[in-house]
Amino acid sequence: MPYFALFLSVLMLSPTVQAASDWKSCKTIGSDAARLQCYDEYAHSLEGTDSKPDIDAQKSSFGLPKTSPADDLSAIDSRIQKVEKTSRGTRIVYLDNGQVWRQIGSSSQPGLKKGDAISIERGALGSFILKRQGVNRSLRVKRIQ
Repeated sequence: MPYFALFLSVLMLSPTVQAASDWKSCKTIGSDAARLQCYDEYAHSLEGTDSKPDIDAQKSSFGLPKTSPADDLSAIDSRIQKVEKTSRGTRIVYLDNGQVWRQIGSSSQPGLKKGDAISIERGALGSFILKRQGVNRSLRVKRIQ
């Protein structure tokens, strides 16, 4: 009789484990082993959906909102194709990879010009910092295209 009760409880928990569509349904399972199995099944169902995007996709979306595939990329290197100055004195920098960045705030960064090698790094709180290679000065930028 005790074996029948054990078999019945396992049989009742199996559909719960199989039907676990998300981790929240696993929280309601009383048995530690069955709950762990439910979480394992859920984790196993997620495998394959977390494929990392290729480096080109990351570079092309660097600086876009957080939902971009570039979340793992911490910096990019490029060359300046063109620099424009706005009526307010800020600069718009066009890169050879097609990205366009606008200066945020004021900066005394000496003349950026066509052909300069630059790197753009992630800063604090979602900001980005443009640095001309070989120069120890930087300016904050925001990607506009």
